[in-house]
Amino acid sequence: MGQNQTKLNSTEFKELLNGTKFSKEEINDWFTKFKAEFPRGRIRKYEFMVMYTKLFPDGDATEFTDHIFRTYDLDENGVIDFREFMVTVNIAQRGTKEEKLKWAFRLYDLDSNGKLTLREIETVLAAIYKAKRSPNPEERAKASAKEVLLAFDDNNDGSITEDEFVRETEKCESLKELLQGF
Repeated sequence: MGQNQTKLNSTEFKELLNGTKFSKEEINDWFTKFKAEFPRGRIRKYEFMVMYTKLFPDGDATEFTDHIFRTYDLDENGVIDFREFMVTVNIAQRGTKEEKLKWAFRLYDLDSNGKLTLREIETVLAAIYKAKRSPNPEERAKASAKEVLLAFDDNNDGSITEDEFVRETEKCESLKELLQGF
């Protein structure tokens, strides 16, 4: 996206129209709001952190925000452009249960290798608990992560695949809540 771009180019617009569940008007509205908030056409990590930590005024959301930023920054270039923003907003607002669970899996998959380890689950849960100002976030995360791994690791290989994650999370509401940090 160029710095002086006041409207989406036709290629980006068509990609978003075909790749999201938003209408032409909605995409244009989102773009107008995005450009008003981020005139350079991208969200830098610092800007994202400032914006996102406002959602957790009583906790420390720094680590959690870092993980969320990573899931938006699909091309891993250190900024979120409008397309990346819309892809994630689309999943959050209009995605199926499976799409939302796959997004959540990416949040936990810190090394992007397609498998969740005990340590990855602990790390993200601790960040969530810190953001929510839960007591003893690290201890709580360790206990919760063990529970998740035990419940989700169907083949007992010490990790959770995306398929295991989606299947098991859909089956068990209490585990879904646990993974969200509630």
